[in-house]
Amino acid sequence: MVTLDGQTGFHTGCSLERIEAIVRAFEETGDVTAADPDAVVDHGPGQTTFPTPELSGLRTGVREILDGCGWRRPTDPADHEAVGGFVDPDPDAVIDLGGTLDGRGWRDLCHDAPLADTWESVRSAAGDPVVVVNAHGNAADTLLLESAPFEALDGAVALADAVGAERVIVYASADDERAVQTVRDAAANYPDSPITVDVETGPAEYRAAEPSMAIESLEGNHRLEARIRPPDLDAVGLHGRPTLVHTPRTLAHLSVALREGEPAGTRVMTVTGDVADPVTVEVPASETLETVVDAAEMTGAFKAASVGGRFGGVTDDLTVGVKPDALAANDLGSEGVVRVLADDRCLVEFVGQRAQFAADENCGRCVPCREGTTQLAGLLRDVYDGGYDPEAIEELIDVMTTSSICAFGVQAGRPTRTALSAFESEFEAHADGRCPAGSCLEPLEA
Repeated sequence: MVTLDGQTGFHTGCSLERIEAIVRAFEETGDVTAADPDAVVDHGPGQTTFPTPELSGLRTGVREILDGCGWRRPTDPADHEAVGGFVDPDPDAVIDLGGTLDGRGWRDLCHDAPLADTWESVRSAAGDPVVVVNAHGNAADTLLLESAPFEALDGAVALADAVGAERVIVYASADDERAVQTVRDAAANYPDSPITVDVETGPAEYRAAEPSMAIESLEGNHRLEARIRPPDLDAVGLHGRPTLVHTPRTLAHLSVALREGEPAGTRVMTVTGDVADPVTVEVPASETLETVVDAAEMTGAFKAASVGGRFGGVTDDLTVGVKPDALAANDLGSEGVVRVLADDRCLVEFVGQRAQFAADENCGRCVPCREGTTQLAGLLRDVYDGGYDPEAIEELIDVMTTSSICAFGVQAGRPTRTALSAFESEFEAHADGRCPAGSCLEPLEA
């Protein structure tokens, strides 16, 4: 972006050489429109919110939670203060807002559930509470820490004050180096707060993002295992203290609601998979998956989407709404990730890879997940040898879903279950020795 005097030119897909040419053209002419930008937006010279152009990946939806991303300086508190940030709300007002907000993402202690009751229980609990910002492993959460960290920090500090916590811990994957450094710098610049904000990293493993395993990581345990609950983390969490675990998306929604007076009513979602570039968009909760998918440019014809992250449900129906209840009614996940699959993708191979990942990466604490994921991967390999047994697969997934002690095992069978429902003919074809997509002719590797 090149900005001057209330006008911004947008250039897409820039190589280093292209950036150098854009800078030279601007220096020589002082003209934002030099070097042929892909879009130009006129706006006020003191614009504090992102001036949205008509470009793929940016024109879709709205920008309330993501409004600062790519526009406001991420570590400069003055930019956040200019949009009304760093409010000092009454604690009761914070708790009241929790009654109208749900936790975003499976990494959140209150996933798809209202926040107020949990916040109230922590506020009234004995002991010194702590607030953990669980930013591990979700693209939208990482984006917020990289581009608008004060949105998450502002919500976390307000929440900590409301429940009587003196410490906020931001927890992220050690692989997200840029996000970690940016939020660490932002925390150091946070103005006049009595709340201590620390930034800690955990291993890059997928399971390390599960709330109780995140706490295990923060306690320094090298073997991460899900905790048996009850008691839940809001009663016995980090070092035995009442602990709230929320994603940056959840806390950014709180931050925006505190300054706007009401929740944004939007969902932040990331489109990945067979697309030219991953895209993170924010859409009204009244929208459908079609709106989300349309934000990205696919690299082939649409076949299906895996909705809900690593263990999302598979569907070919994009008319489903993005609200959690609509997604749940269609056996899809609400993690906020939509992986689109083009028509040359083999669904049997895709869910087989998901099952093998679950078998390799589970923590091993409970039998239904540890043994179930291994058996599921085996049953899917058997399909290539003509051993297609849908009843056995469905029975096994049912046991995993109803008996596992954490979300990892509960969700691990969902890709297979939903693919069986929507694309059973592909499983039958593989049992007959054919791959309809023409992309996998050999059995999955053990």
